[in-house]
Amino acid sequence: MGLVYLANKGLIRKYPEGMVDWTKSLIQPGQAKAAVKAAELTAEEVEIILLKLDQLAMSKQHEAIATMLAEEAESILLAIRMVKEETKEPFLGMLGVGSNLEMLWLRPKDVGSTTLLNSAGTAGLGLYSGTSAGVYTWLKSFIAGTSADIIPEQTMVEEAAVLHLGGIDTVEIPKLESITFTLAGIPAPAQSLPFNLRKSVGATDLPFVRFEKPIIVGPEKKQKVAVMPNITGDSKFQLLSLLIAKASSLTA
Repeated sequence: MGLVYLANKGLIRKYPEGMVDWTKSLIQPGQAKAAVKAAELTAEEVEIILLKLDQLAMSKQHEAIATMLAEEAESILLAIRMVKEETKEPFLGMLGVGSNLEMLWLRPKDVGSTTLLNSAGTAGLGLYSGTSAGVYTWLKSFIAGTSADIIPEQTMVEEAAVLHLGGIDTVEIPKLESITFTLAGIPAPAQSLPFNLRKSVGATDLPFVRFEKPIIVGPEKKQKVAVMPNITGDSKFQLLSLLIAKASSLTA
């Protein structure tokens, strides 16, 4: 048992089905409190989820990212309950098959995927406006002052959600200064990406930024995510976003 589990043992209980008023995440810009319909979670499911988050956190590799997952566990549980409300299937993690729920870090191939983020199956909605699910790297060449859509506008499928928590950039000199989330056509204020404000700069240092609040894009909800560079050149900005979906949709 790791940092996430131990910090959130108090969350292990049964959660009843019903409407939930939520203030700890951005679900709809302009609303300080969002009302969402959430499915029941059993105590056993919550324990599985916390253990799964420990596995995703890799706390010995980057404690700050593990701390982020630990502190946002309640919002993660809510996002899972939002998906379960649609699937009516339990969260079983790696043991799941078919419609059982599972969760992993968002991958480049998932952006524009017709089975997850892009319900309309529209071409050209992949990473940085590439072919749907046809881009397999976070690498992008940026031009200073020119916005780029890391997730072009698309609508989640009915049985999936994504939770944006932060981002990393694995280059020595990151090129981005801000990120903007547009949900249901309404843009939220830009979030700063102060990657270059760190104790050291080097090939072994991992620039990490945590967003002010988690951003939950629930089932059948529309999103667009744009970044603004302030330096021209290549960067590998990667969203630290959790994708929650049916096990059958989260294939290699």
